[in-house]
Amino acid sequence: MTATETTAIADFFDEDLAPIVRRMADRPRAEGGGGGDDSREIRAMVWEGLAGLGALHAADTVRLAELLGSVLYQGPLLDTLTARELLRDHDLGQAPVALAVADEPWSEQDGTISARRAFVGFAAEVDHFVVGGVDDIAGLRLALVRADHPSITMRRYEETSRGEAYAVEFAGTPVTAWAGSSTEWEAALANARVRQAAYLVGLAQAALDHAVDHAKTRRQFGQPIGKFQGLAFRLSELSMHIDATRLLVHDRDAAAHAAANLAAASDLARTVTTRTMQVHGAAGMRSDNDAQLYYRRAAAESVRLGTPSQLRRESWGT
Repeated sequence: MTATETTAIADFFDEDLAPIVRRMADRPRAEGGGGGDDSREIRAMVWEGLAGLGALHAADTVRLAELLGSVLYQGPLLDTLTARELLRDHDLGQAPVALAVADEPWSEQDGTISARRAFVGFAAEVDHFVVGGVDDIAGLRLALVRADHPSITMRRYEETSRGEAYAVEFAGTPVTAWAGSSTEWEAALANARVRQAAYLVGLAQAALDHAVDHAKTRRQFGQPIGKFQGLAFRLSELSMHIDATRLLVHDRDAAAHAAANLAAASDLARTVTTRTMQVHGAAGMRSDNDAQLYYRRAAAESVRLGTPSQLRRESWGT
């Protein structure tokens, strides 16, 4: 992503839109499919805005991901970028895509696939799925399918982050195109993990900024609490860890260490958002305070492409 592209998308997430974006996927329990009409309109507007600003063709997708994390963007853009890497010869246009890939068996028959996939992000708002599964002969295979086919059913999870994760079942769903080899998936997954790590760095930075703003305005004993050395040192330490992790994520060889980098960013996001909650105290748990929102989103985003322990075992080759 060039400096011009970054500035354009940062300007898009201005002080009026950014608070709306932070909460556009924060739906209470028991709300169905894609939320209400207002939620659908906001989602469509944000997708069209990002696509119109060239986000689907960004040169530096890592910098883009960090920017998305800073506003807690919830949507299929990062999955779509990965799908486009896997389907370079297939014209997806500006269609959103969700990944439904797992190292689990599936069945294929006469150009159709059948599988169940858990925790598929944003399934209710995409045009296509990239579905991955393992067979005994070819190993991992990837297929592109249309999301509007009647053979597909989905159920939104009622989970702590109150986000957009679904259980999706494909029952004889026609394959539109095959989406690359297992080797190509490994390369695309590494890039996806780097982007997810950058997203978490952006999230952590935004959470820290929220904590610092509170420390500047919350007063105790006649002065802002940020003037107390214990808290000031703690916030400074978090800033140092964010800067260090950002350097890892933006390193030119970051994809070669994608699992380790994502593990580090996941730990960072959980730590920073926990400290942000502590700085805010009981007020941080209020639904109108973004502290709890950063905390809940970090809990979900930090395990999206593998838990930190899984990622470390993978990076260690065990």
